Amino acid sequence: MKRTRYMMVKYLLIAIFSLSVFVVEAEEMTISPFTRGTLAEIKNQYQGKPFILVFWSESCGYCMKELALFGRIQGQYPGIELVTVATDPFLEEETVNQVLERSQLNLKQTWVFADQFPERLYSDINKRWRGELPMTHFYDSTHNELRHMGIVEEDKLRLWLDSQAIL
Repeated sequence: MKRTRYMMVKYLLIAIFSLSVFVVEAEEMTISPFTRGTLAEIKNQYQGKPFILVFWSESCGYCMKELALFGRIQGQYPGIELVTVATDPFLEEETVNQVLERSQLNLKQTWVFADQFPERLYSDINKRWRGELPMTHFYDSTHNELRHMGIVEEDKLRLWLDSQAIL
């Protein structure tokens, strides 16, 4: 009887621990809707800090290569503040998680366009942008912006990170 009770308690504790690990992992990254004004919110959130803003799409092969590059770099520059935005309106959460997991990105938050007319969001980000991808914005600590269209070259990315003293 004592052994049975011991085994039940043991299995219960294992189940609780396993569930708590799952819950912690699920809470690590949130997927938020990107709407008009979100870019201003993001800039405010990173006030005084350099960050990189990456726009991508599920159907963009070049975007997948760039996300993989950021995944590799992130391990070497753990202080990097990386913000990703999927430009596919209302992209499924499961798809976002799969893409970011495949890219080995470790993010606390990511964004997905939440407007059936993405053109409205393009103009909120940059009046001249028409949705070309990949599109990456580099913001230094004073939020001077450097825009890059196309895949970012690894050596140039490292130079920028080093110039921002991001380790």
